[in-house]
Amino acid sequence: MKKLIASLLFVPCMASAEFLDGNSLLSKMNDSDVIPRAVSLGYVQGVIDVFVRTQVCPPRNITAGQAQDVVKRYLENHPEKRHFSADSLVINAVAQVWPCANRGGTRL
Repeated sequence: MKKLIASLLFVPCMASAEFLDGNSLLSKMNDSDVIPRAVSLGYVQGVIDVFVRTQVCPPRNITAGQAQDVVKRYLENHPEKRHFSADSLVINAVAQVWPCANRGGTRL
C-alpha cells in the first residue's frame, strides 16, 4: 500500500484554474435566486479588475451592473462560445465594448 501511495505522488496531475465556463456564468446571471446572481456579478467585477488597463479599458464611471449587462448580452449572443472559460469570455465581451487605445481601439 505504501508503494502504491508513493508511486501516485509521481504521477503528473492536471490542474485547472478555470472554475466557470460561459454556460455556468450565464446560468448564474439568469438564476431566480439572488445568491448566484451576486456571485456572477462579483465574478465579472473580479475578472475586469485583473485585466483593467491592460486588456480592457472601461470608462471610470461604469457600474458593476453595466459591465455585467455587457457580458450577459455577449453570452446570449454567442452561444457557440459558451463552452470556453468564463474569464476569457468576460474579457472578450468587455474588450469589444471598451478596448484599450494601445490595442488598436479607442477609449470612450
